[in-house]
Amino acid sequence: MRIGIDARSLSYEYTGIPTYVHDMIMYWNMKDTDHEFFLYTNRPFDLDFDLRDNWHIVVDEYRYGGIWIQVRLRSLLKRDGIDVFWEPMNFLPVRIPGVRYVNIINDLSAYKNHRYGTVTDNILERLFLMPSCRRADTIVAISEFTKSDIVKELGVDPDRVRVIYIGDSPYNGRDESYSQKERDNIFSARNITGRDFLLYVGTIEPRKNIITIVKAFETLKVKGNFTGKLVLAGKRGWKSEGIFEVIESSPFREDIVVTGFVSATEKECLYREAACLVFPSFEEGFGLPIVEAMSVGCPVVTAAVSSMPEVGGDVALYLDREHLTDPVALADRITEVLSLDEQERRVLADKARERALKFNRKESSEQLFDVLTGDYDSER
Repeated sequence: MRIGIDARSLSYEYTGIPTYVHDMIMYWNMKDTDHEFFLYTNRPFDLDFDLRDNWHIVVDEYRYGGIWIQVRLRSLLKRDGIDVFWEPMNFLPVRIPGVRYVNIINDLSAYKNHRYGTVTDNILERLFLMPSCRRADTIVAISEFTKSDIVKELGVDPDRVRVIYIGDSPYNGRDESYSQKERDNIFSARNITGRDFLLYVGTIEPRKNIITIVKAFETLKVKGNFTGKLVLAGKRGWKSEGIFEVIESSPFREDIVVTGFVSATEKECLYREAACLVFPSFEEGFGLPIVEAMSVGCPVVTAAVSSMPEVGGDVALYLDREHLTDPVALADRITEVLSLDEQERRVLADKARERALKFNRKESSEQLFDVLTGDYDSER
């Protein structure tokens, strides 16, 4: 078979989708197979591993990715005689006779709510998401919650939707990959002391409920329940101005660390050393930071909505739907974690590591490969 892949995301910073696409390609590249793979992109990218001879990178430079996939990519797929095309970024090109389409839907947040994306995001979702789902031979949802959303919001037959989790954590079953000196340098640069900080990991944007995190942190400070810092680890996203205004006006601004985009080493160090991960997002297609934190035994406080209970199971502590924007309620949940004694923390950490093993990206790659090659067993 000749398998085409939209690889545009590999030219972006390696957050959720680019990392997932990278790992799928890495695992498939290890396979001894006669299939040929074509990686299509409108911007050049580099990989940190060598591709086999049956892999081809096709660069067709064009500024606007949305137009590129609808207008230019289609002709490339036809030219290269592609049998099946995988789209990991929601929007499929116009149908090509004889080409099977597999579309991954990560979430419908911008489709359902104009507050959760840029104006461009909202328009593109409304214009292209439903037609893309109609064109897809198979739709892959990254969680059961996302599948239920696709069925309910887009009217898709549930039999056309497969759930394949995007897990896992790169830290599963591994010791830290950094030295004590690297750890000290990271903390010195950020002015953080070990284990005396709350951690958020993700893009700084309204959907992540960061204002409530900041207000909860202030509540803990005022009550004297916490003397450490709040670390917000992630790049600046859409509609983030109001979030930064709240941060800058906080009476505890000196104790709030905004890192921007962090390296893989720095992110791992923060997870391993944090008092807990605070991740009360309004909506997540999956919620990868929950798995990453659990895999190193870091306690998790998250929200009891969308996919997050599906990921956190009985290990995470939850903020219920009615109190999602209540900083006092969030502060109370964080206090529960901070109040754990050493024995309780060890027990929770062991349960968290075990829970994280449920999500395995290599297994996900095998399931997705089977979807692309037509060998998927829905009972796997």
